Amino acid sequence: MAGRIARVLLVLLVMVLAAGAARLTGGRFSHLADDTLAGLHWLAAACIGQVLGALAGGIAYPVGLIGSAACIAAFLRLNLFRPGVALLALGFFGNALVVALNGAMPVSATALLRAGLDRFVADPRHELAAASTVLPWLGDVVPVALPGLGQAVSPGDVLIAAGAGLLLYAGMGATGRVPAVAAPSWAELDNLETKAAPDHPAQ
Repeated sequence: MAGRIARVLLVLLVMVLAAGAARLTGGRFSHLADDTLAGLHWLAAACIGQVLGALAGGIAYPVGLIGSAACIAAFLRLNLFRPGVALLALGFFGNALVVALNGAMPVSATALLRAGLDRFVADPRHELAAASTVLPWLGDVVPVALPGLGQAVSPGDVLIAAGAGLLLYAGMGATGRVPAVAAPSWAELDNLETKAAPDHPAQ
């Protein structure tokens, strides 16, 4: 439970920071209504698959992650070039891959210690990383030392948070640039030269 809360808080924190940065660079929340993504039902199905798999546990957990990865693939195909979508996809795929290969999310004991936790609470969805763990670096190896909610998260979770933040930042229409000024036309330049020329009487 603490691990899921830490993941949600990480995503929310990044999105709050992204929204603040977007506001400082000219973005508006109202722009989100005009920047809709294609195939949002695939994204919703991916989230539902992960949640249901996590709640059910057992074999349903890796199956739910694999199913969500397939849904994300469909969503990615429709939105590949949208900012942040590729990061979201990589995060989901990374989590699904390591769980599918190991049957549960491997957790680094060292990362837990750095996050302020001195013990590992076993559950059907997580297991301590061992010498036999496949791709352990994709597991929960990133310590997150939140007050009262210290936990380790995976690189995939970090990518998901970054992708969500970038997607929100771009969707708010933030530019971070000074608006361009249109170049004057030749007629306007001639008019300026005529006004600037001294008015000498004809000789």
